[in-house]
Amino acid sequence: MSPVDASVVVPAREEGDRLERTLDSLAAQRFRGRLTVIVVASGAETLAVARGHSAADRVLVDERTDGPGPARNQGAAAAGGDVLLFTDADTVVPPTRVRRHCRHYVTPSVVGVGGPLRPLEASLRHRVCFRLLSDWWYRACWPLGFVQQPGPNCSVRRTAFEAVGGFDESVRYLEDTDLSLRVAREGAVVYDHTCPVDTSARRQERVGYGRLLLTYLVGYLEYALPGCSPTREYF
Repeated sequence: MSPVDASVVVPAREEGDRLERTLDSLAAQRFRGRLTVIVVASGAETLAVARGHSAADRVLVDERTDGPGPARNQGAAAAGGDVLLFTDADTVVPPTRVRRHCRHYVTPSVVGVGGPLRPLEASLRHRVCFRLLSDWWYRACWPLGFVQQPGPNCSVRRTAFEAVGGFDESVRYLEDTDLSLRVAREGAVVYDHTCPVDTSARRQERVGYGRLLLTYLVGYLEYALPGCSPTREYF
């Protein structure tokens, strides 16, 4: 089977000091198919970085600045290819990331892929907490049907993404979990623990892991209640 074509969508809101490293990592991808990188950016510095980097095939202006879900939808609408991959502008992906995700789509029943997160920061506390919360938690929940593709490290088959209407723009956070659960109705969503990405722990440093856990717990409860969704602003 010939390699699939893929697009990577990167929402970037006021990320001028971080985006270049993300784009450097996307430029280093070892992938046999056609890869298109789309940055949905806001802020003059961020737009300048995106437009000046050779890895960015398209740069879209995020005029709504209404969160990552709408920005990802904007990028996906402009993307080509069979597979849509998403990552964040404070994330560094390994050279094999696109290839590792796309290899799963050779199986027709696979409609989504997620992988673990690791902290860019070297702190032992961050490494331990990320391993617990952004790897082992997924490994425990996935077999139970509670699939949670993390926004910095997820991909979706285009046909499934379009079938479920993309990211629900009314969900202010847990929008990646919401998409994962809806996409899982279209087929199999795979967790690939061998394909981590490194992402910033700045939110954890700012609010602390205790508050982070509480916020997610409340969000999960709201999401589980009929007629409710976690619509509050995320920190």
